[in-house]
Amino acid sequence: MTIASLPRTGADRRESILEAAIGVFLRYGYRKTSMDDLARAAGISRQGLYLHFASKDELFREASTWLSQRSLDAMRAALAREELPIEERLTGAFAALHAQNDGSQMSLEHMSEIVETARQLIGPVLEAFDQTVLKELTRAIQSSGAEVPWYGAGLTAKSLAQHLLAASHGLKQQARTPAEYQASIRLAVRLTCGSQGATSRRATGP
Repeated sequence: MTIASLPRTGADRRESILEAAIGVFLRYGYRKTSMDDLARAAGISRQGLYLHFASKDELFREASTWLSQRSLDAMRAALAREELPIEERLTGAFAALHAQNDGSQMSLEHMSEIVETARQLIGPVLEAFDQTVLKELTRAIQSSGAEVPWYGAGLTAKSLAQHLLAASHGLKQQARTPAEYQASIRLAVRLTCGSQGATSRRATGP
């Protein structure tokens, strides 16, 4: 189903516009994107787009805020899968966190511009988002018990979460594809969480 074929009334129509806008902004950057481009991607006229959003700035703000919330919900869902080992939950959380703004859509030449524009237009939203992500990751690591040897190593769950989050941002900028990013963040998580498992295997045998 394409964006244009989604329901075109009420909240569904507005959400389809936001989703289409995210794809356009990621692909072409903020400055090169016009309201005509955004309307075309959403399958409506330019005049129809202005009925929902008064300006490109307003649409960018709402689309970025919507994407942040959707990413946060997806990350929480991955962390809530308590039937999985903490390593899998953390890897899934980072994959979910970046699923909507993957490198297949965002050109590297536009990445810094998109980030800078977002900080200008929704700075407080991004700060709250980053704080919430850190809190959720810290809580997951704290609840992992013996799975992650952070306490015995004299570390804090928050410090591990901070390092993983920083690593994820760097890896995201370097990755050329979503698969490459997922492989890289899996390795980063394994380096954080895997030592306890390795110790247990040495103690108990193969």
